[in-house]
Amino acid sequence: MTTAYLGDQYSHSFAAVEKFGGDPVRYPTIRAALKAAADGKADRAVVPIENSIEGSVRETLDGLYELPLYIVGEATLPIRQNLIGLDGADLTKVRRVYSHPQALAQCRDFLEKLGAETVPVGSTSEGLARIGDASEAAVARVPRPGQTVIAGGIESGENATRFVKVSGTPSFEGDKVSVAFETMNRPGALLAALEVMRDFGLNMVKIESRPCRNGMGRYVFFADFTFGDGKEELMRILAALGAKTSSLKFLGKYETEAL
Repeated sequence: MTTAYLGDQYSHSFAAVEKFGGDPVRYPTIRAALKAAADGKADRAVVPIENSIEGSVRETLDGLYELPLYIVGEATLPIRQNLIGLDGADLTKVRRVYSHPQALAQCRDFLEKLGAETVPVGSTSEGLARIGDASEAAVARVPRPGQTVIAGGIESGENATRFVKVSGTPSFEGDKVSVAFETMNRPGALLAALEVMRDFGLNMVKIESRPCRNGMGRYVFFADFTFGDGKEELMRILAALGAKTSSLKFLGKYETEAL
């Protein structure tokens, strides 16, 4: 089973694919990996959706809402970030650091003390490829050949990332459900949607909003709740929620896996 992911064999996403299983196929962006799964170029994709330090990965949320994809599994992976440079590089001489914006943010405290310029790039793997001399470094999981870890464990606090496995075909296994919805533009509209979850006795474990990108002032709400019953009862819940929202997308019912 082919699995699209961000970066290459040096990325954290590759480590997640190894844990989930599957034949990894690399892509330069999260969007490209998701689109490969949506277009049938890969059987599925494994992408980061939330980090314990920096919060949700917006590119993943937007892709899940816009593309014909469903979450079919999730797992949380501890993340250790390292500052990596060319063999023999000296930490005191590093002047520029490349990495994905999420990785740079996860290491903000260390990088501010280092005082080097930070350059956001498409992935931690791209950051490693950008290193050109001893004054440059990257934040990433492991070094490429000819590179070395200059400083290890530079992330702030307890760093972990939740990865989701997505497919063009939904699963109805597990006891976690994700949905995305828009509400009518009127007072109490969000409350009405949340009352559906209350009335069905659902434990909502997360909710957040994202601009829906169709105009200023319009938002999509992403919600996760626990639900261990079958598909028929889930359809009743989704129908009731759909009646209280202006649009609703079922994002998946799935298992939380241990990595």
